[in-house]
Amino acid sequence: MKPTVEVKTAVARFLKHMAAASRKTFPAWQKKLIEGLDDCDLSYDTQYALVDAHPIDDYYFAGVVALEAAKIRRLFAPDEASELLAAIGEKVDAVAGRQDRMVSDLLFFIVGRVEQAAHVDKQKMPHDEVVKALLQKLGIDRSEETVHLMREVLYRHELGEPLALGVPQWWQLFRTKYSLAGKPEAVSLSSAVPAPEQIPVPRKPRRAASFM
Repeated sequence: MKPTVEVKTAVARFLKHMAAASRKTFPAWQKKLIEGLDDCDLSYDTQYALVDAHPIDDYYFAGVVALEAAKIRRLFAPDEASELLAAIGEKVDAVAGRQDRMVSDLLFFIVGRVEQAAHVDKQKMPHDEVVKALLQKLGIDRSEETVHLMREVLYRHELGEPLALGVPQWWQLFRTKYSLAGKPEAVSLSSAVPAPEQIPVPRKPRRAASFM
């Protein structure tokens, strides 16, 4: 029998890993974004409106979380999925260091887009839907000088690479190792399964295995 994990504990660890993935992959994503905008030969005011006026790192973090969160309804029973998504929405803004709901609102907007795209055409790549949503959030589609970037498949593909290659398939791996708990006495991973760099010599190998 697989060990059980409380929803709030699973979500806390999920967001911790997504934050780490976001920090690791954001520089490459931002570099590619700026390169595309530089090719558009924008004025200072336009460049500011499209880039500097936005918390791009927070937008990107929302996209990273959304990429994985969009898989939850496919992997879990409806009641479990609803509980997981609600817990993510409750905690994600604080993880981003924000006092508002900007990250959670953008997160669920992107999740809806990814789920809808998969429903319409299963060949659509989730990371491409995330990229398009982020570009629209920046206003790339509303500027005459940059709107063409929305249609350039190669450019979107390059922007999607950090997401496709650098964000772990977290919930699928979770499902192979753990079950969500339905009772308060579930294992607390914060103590039973510490982060990899803190893992002591395990007394119970089954529960002390590295939690992704």
